[in-house]
Amino acid sequence: MSTEVPLWAEMLNKLVTPVIAGVSAFYVWLQYQRARRWKATDLAATLVGKLETDPSLSLSCHALDWGVGPLLIPEQYRAFFPRDASGEYPGVMQHDPAVLARAVEPELNAVTLAEPRGLVYRHCFVKLFDHLESISTLLESGQLRREDLGDLRYWLEMLHEYPYAPGTPNGRQMFRPALKAWRYVGIAELARTLEIKGWATTP
Repeated sequence: MSTEVPLWAEMLNKLVTPVIAGVSAFYVWLQYQRARRWKATDLAATLVGKLETDPSLSLSCHALDWGVGPLLIPEQYRAFFPRDASGEYPGVMQHDPAVLARAVEPELNAVTLAEPRGLVYRHCFVKLFDHLESISTLLESGQLRREDLGDLRYWLEMLHEYPYAPGTPNGRQMFRPALKAWRYVGIAELARTLEIKGWATTP
């Protein structure tokens, strides 16, 4: 009885083997891309979520969102304030856009140095700017996806044109000079990527 493999079987085997290898490689690539998307989505959720969970970032966002009202002072900044009658540092400060406006002037001024709220604003907004700049860097490097960052649009719009800016009809004069002077170019790029209208114009 002959054990010789038919020619057609040999040819089929030569064809099937690379096809199987190709399908396997495609499956591995597909799984890798899915893992990258999941990782990017999780990272974006974590970074955007920090705007609520990090006390300094949360204060900045509340200051952007509100024209008036109490703001919770992050614990590390409470020593800027005098102690109350019971010997405790205050946990709340009243939001004042005028104090905020002076605090985010590019050059640190004497009024801000003498105003505890101004110091808190300046520290917290620098932290917010750093956070947004990091997000921009991660987006540019491909570790984040634009479609996962839609929740940032509102905050970038408020930075672009702050509706509670005191003493000026143009809310764009509130934060844009500091962002430009402190060279937060990534925030501007992030705003343009998320299609914040008018960000490309000069402050």
